[in-house]
Amino acid sequence: MTNILVVIEIAKGKIMGITKECLTAAQKLSENLGKEVEGVILGQDISELALEATKYGIKKVHKIDDAQFAGINILHHTRTLEALINEVNPSVVIAGASLYGQEVIPRLAARFGSAMFASVKDITVEGDNLVGIHPLFEEKLLGTLSATKHQLNFVTILSGNNPEVEKDESLSGEIADFAPSISDSDKREAFVEEKIAKVSVDITKAKLVVAGGRGVGGKEKYSIIIDAAKELGGEVGASRAAVDADWVPYDHEVGQTGKTITPDFYIACGISGAIQHLVGMRNSKTIIAVNTDEEAPILDVAHYAIIADLHEVLPELLKKV
Repeated sequence: MTNILVVIEIAKGKIMGITKECLTAAQKLSENLGKEVEGVILGQDISELALEATKYGIKKVHKIDDAQFAGINILHHTRTLEALINEVNPSVVIAGASLYGQEVIPRLAARFGSAMFASVKDITVEGDNLVGIHPLFEEKLLGTLSATKHQLNFVTILSGNNPEVEKDESLSGEIADFAPSISDSDKREAFVEEKIAKVSVDITKAKLVVAGGRGVGGKEKYSIIIDAAKELGGEVGASRAAVDADWVPYDHEVGQTGKTITPDFYIACGISGAIQHLVGMRNSKTIIAVNTDEEAPILDVAHYAIIADLHEVLPELLKKV
């Protein structure tokens, strides 16, 4: 078996952030296994994206450039990736635990009769085994998955647990074309069109997030959260209670049913900290909680706590900016 193969996911003509997180995990794993990181990218007119991928430390990019991959067709992708894996014989195949990754990777694992590390936070080496940590029951429990490193293994990595790999223009790598071979049995579905929902903000990329919860007190009072985020150069976050109450759009929700984020600073204002919210922000580098309740669960994960009314704290904070 040779190198680590990362499936490069693209959308709207860009390499997705979750792939860059996977590349960080793959590079750490490559150091432990003594193997290089390769990538595979599927689509139409993707030569520039394949070249860009080499700037993220990928030594060899397998480019599958064909009109039939203009949109996502799961059976076409699965069959083509299966053929590529048979040819390059990787030791590990990694993809993001996105809708795409969760459709394709289990199918590949089943076709090869291989072990699969599904939706893990990271993948490491312990002796002769690969080990992954899989969160259970909204991260109340963490399960350990293990399989020998001397066989083909498939992995999907959860977003928000690894930093995105940085682009380095000085890096270069090989780009190899791979011709797809699709059988009639894999043509039972057809791509019709791609519609991408409009979102007002992508808080997963923010370095600083100011988030408000039920404790803000109402939609008319939520402007203090928006103003604080703007003044501090960050983005607006929210708890499920705040978005359900229509105080702020769902694009801003942090938590199990919203976004998982890992900003440098997360300022939680009037958020009690239910486990559903904590799973979306607990890996933030610095967590500051502003709450009047000394027993709010969010204080258990906060690095700094201010036990006070957010409507008194935030105006004072903004005076210092």
